[in-house]
Amino acid sequence: MTYINNKNKTEFCLNGQQKNFIEKLKKAVESKMPPDLYIHSISTLDYAGKLANIHVNKSTSLKNSNQLFYKLCISCILHDYGKIFLPLDLVKTAEREKIKLSKFEFACEPLLHGFLAPYLIKRDFGIKDPYILNAVKYHTTGSCKMNMVDKILYISDKIEETRNYENVDYLRSLSGKNINLCLLEVYKSNIIYLITKNKFLHPDTNKIWNNILGGIKNGTR
Repeated sequence: MTYINNKNKTEFCLNGQQKNFIEKLKKAVESKMPPDLYIHSISTLDYAGKLANIHVNKSTSLKNSNQLFYKLCISCILHDYGKIFLPLDLVKTAEREKIKLSKFEFACEPLLHGFLAPYLIKRDFGIKDPYILNAVKYHTTGSCKMNMVDKILYISDKIEETRNYENVDYLRSLSGKNINLCLLEVYKSNIIYLITKNKFLHPDTNKIWNNILGGIKNGTR
């Protein structure tokens, strides 16, 4: 397998078992999701593949790079899996399974699908890999400890090809040049959008913003 569809190709190689799992996962998700949500998930996957080609470091170990790409593919396909459940059902699941959420997170419906996703993905697909679970959990809010899989999923979710808003073309152009600066700009764009729509900001937003900005200024991220 060179990539996840016929339109794009990458330098990553997945083995037969990995290819089969991804195809089965796509079919399973397609059968559960509304068409527009599935299209978005696959478009996120497509865009993430482009960014992985550019930004995943393949100089150390090709095997490790292939593994990261495989985990990225799974994360993209499943990142909005929690949206097929009603918010009230997600809240009941969190309470029943004693999933730790803050009062804000319990009350903020747009975030529930991300924070419940690790449990849902483990339950429904048997996936336990922390790279995948963390990337999906924080794809809406970001986190202070974002690895390359986290960054690519976060960015791809916001700027994949079906997205259409004022500065998305600039962000897409930037994503191919500097993944960290793009992360900063996408995070900034998301904050501005939430503020202009009078929507809540997660309490950790300030910490995450400062962490991303600090990494850019220090050249460490």
